[in-house]
Amino acid sequence: MSSAQVYDNANQALITLSNLWQTMLQIIQTVSDASASSLTVEPDLVQLQKSRKEYEQLVSSLKTTITWLEANQLKQVESIDSPDLQESIREHEQLQEKSVIVSDKLKRMLNQSYALQFQLEMLFTSSQDISLS
Repeated sequence: MSSAQVYDNANQALITLSNLWQTMLQIIQTVSDASASSLTVEPDLVQLQKSRKEYEQLVSSLKTTITWLEANQLKQVESIDSPDLQESIREHEQLQEKSVIVSDKLKRMLNQSYALQFQLEMLFTSSQDISLS
């Protein structure tokens, strides 16, 4: 069992959970539509059965994935001692520091451009005042 397998299965579980949520919403909508029109139209039971079967398959898949994840949990010590992880953390911190520096420089440049724009407007306004006088 590698950490990549655990992360892949956890990601798959999240995707399955999202699909399960969408299927539940579809079932609720279908049942709501069927009950709203039950006095005038016969409900589409085949579609309801298909939706329920899809829902049950997703629940089963999610339970299987969760069982696997519970049996194959990563140990905290195992993930911290990884040299690749330590290198990634160091690189992330360096990139964050560079990001702050670049962000500050961009803010200063933007402030300078605003100041320059203001000075140009003042110069333009004063030149118009001189030409009017």
